[in-house]
Amino acid sequence: MFRTYRRDAMPLSSRLESDLQLWSCVEQIISLPWFYLTALKRGGDSSSRHMLMISDVLTLEELSLAGTSSVTIESILLASPPGMNGTERWLMEPLTEIAYVPKSKGSIRYYRFKVEEGAVYTDSCDPGLEVEQGNISRVVISLR
Repeated sequence: MFRTYRRDAMPLSSRLESDLQLWSCVEQIISLPWFYLTALKRGGDSSSRHMLMISDVLTLEELSLAGTSSVTIESILLASPPGMNGTERWLMEPLTEIAYVPKSKGSIRYYRFKVEEGAVYTDSCDPGLEVEQGNISRVVISLR
């Protein structure tokens, strides 16, 4: 979901790590929600914070399930597009929960997002999903 161009690649990044590529900017090509995750990684006598831009719930879930005792998720911000958050601009809000909402027809995955200020969003413009929001199959991530 994030697009990069070679012109935006930082040429000296491979000197830091052989398989590392740093970018001066990335572009989001479609208006879908994404996540900004902050994790604390501890190792030996030191610790460091890592910030990840994650494009989808499945990747976010895989990262949280693969967590080890040396990695702690400190926070996740939901970046939501205007059509999802009901405003005229993108919002970035602290996330408290993601729940999977099974759709009665088809195999499309839908999610319900709760943010710290109490707003609840879905990742679909499907008006029928509002009725099904109480039909939560499972909580994917809870940060309470």
